[in-house]
Amino acid sequence: MRNKSNIHKHSNATQFGAPHISRRSFLEAIGAAGMVGASGFRSALADTPSNIVVYSTTLPPIQKKLTEAFTAKTGIAVQSLRLVNNTLAQRFLAEQKAKQYICDVVTLGLDTFYEQLTSEGYLAPIDDVPGVATLSPEWRPGSRYVNIGYGPRSIAYNTSRVSQHEIPKGWDDIIKPEFKDQIIMPDPRANDAIVSFLDMLHERYGDNFIRALGQQRPRLVPAIPQGVEMVISGEAKLMVPCLAMNLLQYEGTTPPISIIPTPSPTQGTEFFTGIAAHAPNLKGAREWLAFILGREGQEILCKDNCVSPLGSIPGSLPAPAELQKTDIPKAMKKSDRLYNLLRLTA
Repeated sequence: MRNKSNIHKHSNATQFGAPHISRRSFLEAIGAAGMVGASGFRSALADTPSNIVVYSTTLPPIQKKLTEAFTAKTGIAVQSLRLVNNTLAQRFLAEQKAKQYICDVVTLGLDTFYEQLTSEGYLAPIDDVPGVATLSPEWRPGSRYVNIGYGPRSIAYNTSRVSQHEIPKGWDDIIKPEFKDQIIMPDPRANDAIVSFLDMLHERYGDNFIRALGQQRPRLVPAIPQGVEMVISGEAKLMVPCLAMNLLQYEGTTPPISIIPTPSPTQGTEFFTGIAAHAPNLKGAREWLAFILGREGQEILCKDNCVSPLGSIPGSLPAPAELQKTDIPKAMKKSDRLYNLLRLTA
């Protein structure tokens, strides 16, 4: 993820090589590419009040369930586009600056992006949307966006290779001798969020802990999903860090992997959400936000996936005792020191 200034720097309409396109043309394009949500592509509805467009980093199976339930309840069809945080942020901002008003609702994990959108007038007021006013302050980080849930970072382990008494109970357990050469970790040099995660551990446990983690000789992978596959196959015992949502794709199967109750402190993958100020279907967008903040939407979004702003939702994850902000700009200032402690070259 990049900070606010980098998002602004790279967000311009020509970045995407596209002349002005209509909302209908865009929907036809994402429909042809298979990037729509559960309701499928409905070109006949593309410019009518019975359709909304949602840009979201929500996992596709969850987004599919959300759109199906929302459409069944409201009759409003949903077209969804999923990209990684930075790419989705840049696309939305470029479209707004070019006055290409396609998206109704945007959900992703960069709070600095929403602060920028708010200051530049690209987000609609949401105070009177049902469910917003009752949110506690930690779920309402800005005046025009909310956090609809977050997935806390934890530790996954191979249930066949880790005995009951070896199962980690917290971060400090991963430096035990039995886990030497048995840890998979995303490469922090290619994952800024992992640098922030290591910075959190460093601030809590100090130099010696990070040094000991490096002495465990963790195997580095490009991203968490690849590491999860390696743990399932028995190539290692632990995936550090891991999120419950990384295991959702195995729902209905019985792979030898589980995740421990969320340790503290931890950080989370947030799902910040706002409504576009120039949303083509503002009414539908408001109904979508109210739905995902309501009990039905939260049960779908948070089951085995997220901590819910509503608290005790069936299947939702328990909130960690201590949640820390993922502060990437702060962490990157310490990256060289962290790499040295881990014995990594920058």
